[in-house]
Amino acid sequence: MMTPWFHRITWLHRITCLHRTAKAGLFCLLFCPMFCLSLVSFVTLAEQSTDYEALFKAPADNAALSKLVTRLGGGESARGAFTQSRYLKVLKKPLVSRGEFLFQDKLGIAWLQTAPFPSGLVLTQNTLVQIDADGNRQISHADDNPQAGAMAQMMPKLMSALLGGDLAPLEAQFTLHLQQQAECWQLGLEPIDPLIKQAMPRIVLQGSEQLESLSLLDNRGDLSVIEFNALAQRPLTADEQAYFKLDADPRPATEAR
Repeated sequence: MMTPWFHRITWLHRITCLHRTAKAGLFCLLFCPMFCLSLVSFVTLAEQSTDYEALFKAPADNAALSKLVTRLGGGESARGAFTQSRYLKVLKKPLVSRGEFLFQDKLGIAWLQTAPFPSGLVLTQNTLVQIDADGNRQISHADDNPQAGAMAQMMPKLMSALLGGDLAPLEAQFTLHLQQQAECWQLGLEPIDPLIKQAMPRIVLQGSEQLESLSLLDNRGDLSVIEFNALAQRPLTADEQAYFKLDADPRPATEAR
């Protein structure tokens, strides 16, 4: 992961790091959020920060969380499409990627990027599986990188809570903040684990009847957003479950349908 000197490197080095970030795809999205990310859409940094500051000043109480659980419903497995927007301060245009995700509460979560190039990241059983465009799989274990290992454990639990409608496990890992309106809700999370907090100090989830977006914020207020659509809560097929097998057999990142 990034060391403190990263923030003092030259612009030339930052551009080099940006190129590597694009090549790394989803792995960098989830485990290197401290890269220079800027704002999404046409909202200014000040406006966006004000919105989220209001959220993080609103502690979640048990009654409000129970209401949100009822609103979400939930299930044990789901799949859907995602669009990831990353706005870097050194670029005029955002980096946008798209793909599909698979979730099963006992298996984990798989991010299968289809554009601008195929790649995949599977988080399961304290293990990270990276899939390149040719379907080659590289397996890493939590012990190899404690921070990445902590993230590998956290992300499936986070998605399980939001897609399954059971927020209780989150209270042991995060300080929760909540704002609800008639048509939408915002749930703010501040990690308790220092390893996760260092990489991803604030997380914001938004939706209505289902989870619609996941926002990752760093200490400088920079932001990356994943938007979910075509969300279907149904059992995974045998082919979809095969992504979670811990072996090195090639499987194309775009194979799931």
